[in-house]
Amino acid sequence: MLTVDQLIDLEVRIQEEIESLQAEMEASEAEREAISPDKGIGRLSRLDAMQMQEVAKDAQRRREERLQMLEAAQERIDEGEYGHCQRCGEAITWARLEARPEAIYCGRCAG
Repeated sequence: MLTVDQLIDLEVRIQEEIESLQAEMEASEAEREAISPDKGIGRLSRLDAMQMQEVAKDAQRRREERLQMLEAAQERIDEGEYGHCQRCGEAITWARLEARPEAIYCGRCAG
């Protein structure tokens, strides 16, 4: 069971991570622009640019998924359901929540 101080600490951390992810998503907007075929770069440079664009898109997708998970964790805190495994109902350990505040499963159910 989490103490009030631990819960407050995690809530602050979740909010900070949400804000950080939102800032990263805004900053990466330029990386996701389409590579125009008439852009004056060589064939290999264009392929490299397209590959980097795909890497940026994948990173953006992972940021969006993590953002959704953190927002869901924030909702669970508001509803008083945070820190309990969604599979078995047992408390999720402090160490696990500290490492992954968006965790929805205890270590036993996640593994």
